[in-house]
Formats: sequence, C-alpha cells, structure tokens
Amino acid sequence: MLPPQDKTAVEIFLTASGKHSAPATLDQPQLTVTLDKLPAQVTSVRSAKNDKLLFALLVDVSTSNRKDSVSIRKTASQLFQDLSTGESRGYLVVFDVSASMSKRPLQPSEARNVLEGLQFGGGTALFDAIAKTCTTVLSKSGNPDTPRRVILLLSDGDDNQSHTSPQEAVQAAEREGVSVFSLNTMGPAGVGEHILAEITARTGGQAIISEKAEKGEMALLAAIDSQWVLSLVSPPNSNQKLHSFAVKSSQKGIQISAPEQIALP
Repeated sequence: MLPPQDKTAVEIFLTASGKHSAPATLDQPQLTVTLDKLPAQVTSVRSAKNDKLLFALLVDVSTSNRKDSVSIRKTASQLFQDLSTGESRGYLVVFDVSASMSKRPLQPSEARNVLEGLQFGGGTALFDAIAKTCTTVLSKSGNPDTPRRVILLLSDGDDNQSHTSPQEAVQAAEREGVSVFSLNTMGPAGVGEHILAEITARTGGQAIISEKAEKGEMALLAAIDSQWVLSLVSPPNSNQKLHSFAVKSSQKGIQISAPEQIALP
C-alpha cells in the first residue's frame, strides 16, 4: 500500500470586481481553476480583507510627477496611515533612476517625515523598483509568516531607465507571490496607463486611474480590501519554477485579476 500523499496547500491572492470596478464576492462552486492547463484541486476560497498585510508603498519621484508632488505626498502619507492598522505594516520605497527603500517597516509618522522631504526630478526606473522590492523586502523567504504581500504603486507608469523588462518585473512579483496595485496619477492620458494595467492584472492586483491622487485613494483602498485568497493542493513532483495558473468565474459580471504564473513549493 502506498503511503499517503503529501498535499501541500498553496495560497494564491487575487482580486475580484464587479460593475464599475466595485468589490465583488466570489462563490467557490462557480470557479474554474487550472494549473499548468489542468484542473486544480481547490480546498477553499475566502476573503483576505482581514488577513495581516505586509505592503510596500512605491512612490515615483521622477520629473513627470513633479507637478503633482504635493498631492502625491499627501496621498502617500494617508495611504500609509490607513494601511498600517492592527498587525499590518509597511515599507516605504522612493524611486526615480534608482530605488531607495526603508530598511524596516515604518510607523506612519516616520513615513510622513520622509515623504514631506521628498524632492522630485530625474528619470524613471519603474520596473527595476518593482523587481527589487519583490525580491528584497517583500520576498517569500524573508516573510514566511505573512503570505499576503502587496505593492502599492503611485506612478504614471512611465519608465525610461530600467535594466529590468516589464516581463521580468511581473515574473519577480509572480515568483514571490506579490500583488501589485497602482494609482495612475496622470489620468487616462498617461503614457504608462497600459503598462500599469498589464502589470497589475498579471499579478492579481488592480489599476486605478485618477487625475488627482487624493481622489483615487479610496478606490485603491477598496481594491486592496477586495482581495481573496484561493487555496489549492500542490500537485506531486512540483518544483519551484513558475507554473501557469488561471481562474475564471461563471458568475455574471465578475472580473478576476489573478497571477498568470505561480511558484509551487
């Protein structure tokens, strides 16, 4: 008789939305989930709203955001305050041609002091900043007790200095299990609108567009609150390479943003 199979649970964080991007409720029986294009064994689907959150707030201080610097500082400070509740904690990452990140999670007052002194100007290495954040302060290995990890990106999506490609930035987030949420501070006309939409959709997050940063703050918080965690059984002989993943709902009007690839134990 064969010994019982070790069924390791894998948690995937995704975002569900309905009409006008409003948060939506997922019904497990109406979900179709595949792993490497084969049906996956789902054990549970639940809201992640009350799960402890580890976040990194990435603030783009390049020249293209200079005219909105006042509202960006204010919105970033408020977001940090609103997300630092209970056991949730966050890092602050400031980037232009390079990324500077806090060495530890900050208190909201500490983050506010840094934000108040920011100077805007220079080029933008957005993809480098995303990849570096995922592989350092938000890595799986460095945060084994906090599976819910997200990037909040305040940027227009422009990039003119990265050595990392958009695909490599997405793969870094997928490999580390990080969901990317963004607030496009330049509105629909921003040159990086499609880039932000692609990165967030492919990592299980959501892109918010607002011509004024403050107006998009509540929408961004609502999007993070609409995260769900799906648990499935890792197949035998899995490895730590990226595996294709897909989830669909038969519920009418429901849109699901989920990682296109996941790393298995």
